[in-house]
Amino acid sequence: MGHIIDKEITQPYMCEDCKHFRRGLTCAAFDFIPSEIIEDGAESHDHVLPGQKGNFVFEPKGEREKMRVYLLDED
Repeated sequence: MGHIIDKEITQPYMCEDCKHFRRGLTCAAFDFIPSEIIEDGAESHDHVLPGQKGNFVFEPKGEREKMRVYLLDED
């Protein structure tokens, strides 16, 4: 029989966590953030991409958020 354990996990960064983010789906680099960045995660924008404005890349504006989760431990 398993038991419940609680664990604190860090959330992945999202575009909203970047200091270059503006609002909606816009940032200093893009008038419309490409779906590839949204799908692969904001940290995937770690180099200048073709078609973007300037040399902006993902830079966190703060620490990662943490979340407590409860899991079933089968051991």
